[in-house]
Amino acid sequence: MAARLGYSGANAALITSLSNPLIKELRALARKKERDARGEFLVEGIQPVLCAAQNHAPLKMILVAPDLLTSAIARAFVQTQERQGVRVVRVARAVFESFAERENPSGLAATVEMTPRALSALRVDADALFVALYQIGNPGNLGAILRTADAVNARGVILIGASADPYAPAVVKASRGALFTLPCVRVDTAQEFLDWARARAVQLITTSDSAAQEFWHVALRPPLALVLGNEGAGLPDALLHAGQPTRIPMSGQLDSLNLACAASVLLYEVKRQQLFSRNG
Repeated sequence: MAARLGYSGANAALITSLSNPLIKELRALARKKERDARGEFLVEGIQPVLCAAQNHAPLKMILVAPDLLTSAIARAFVQTQERQGVRVVRVARAVFESFAERENPSGLAATVEMTPRALSALRVDADALFVALYQIGNPGNLGAILRTADAVNARGVILIGASADPYAPAVVKASRGALFTLPCVRVDTAQEFLDWARARAVQLITTSDSAAQEFWHVALRPPLALVLGNEGAGLPDALLHAGQPTRIPMSGQLDSLNLACAASVLLYEVKRQQLFSRNG
């Protein structure tokens, strides 16, 4: 069912039915198979949607719940996008909540076209910093790592092997828009990644809780890639010893940090060393 709604001077149809075919298609984007088949994914929240637009991500459709969207900035954004020809669909609060991942949703979402990047397209210069993740399984960890990588101005995140889907709702949510600010590249094998790093003289800092050397005794000089393994199994020996194995010291009873926390510690240590070397 669709009612008529006056919104910002526009006379637009308001979708009120949970069984509307378009709404069913949006809910289906929670499944990887559907995302891959359609080449698009759902982004929810004011900051992530605006971040996508600011970084020229191809917006296919904007979804608005007028009763929920109170931000003047967001409303102006919707008007601008609509004038530029982007399709805007307005839905009732209950309809928006039916596909929203967030509690207390803001009332703004968008479908965005997938734009896969090639490993060869990553920019490598004297300050380049990358995070390489081997078979990372937890979408929340991946999203958090993307967010921290953006915070330290990393050049990209590289996913090696069977990994969490960067377009999964939990990744998009946890990244807070960082999925659009830096490249996230997928490669099938560790060897492909190693060949790329070797050809570009990218230093590899690998991680293991059994490594002999603690990270703050290692010179972390870009261009470099921090290589972290699967949450349970870690890095395979061949990949671990392809670089400089290092560990984060643990003083309590547990033997390791959450993967996203570990990545944050290491990324900020790289930045600390960079600042120290520049300032003497």
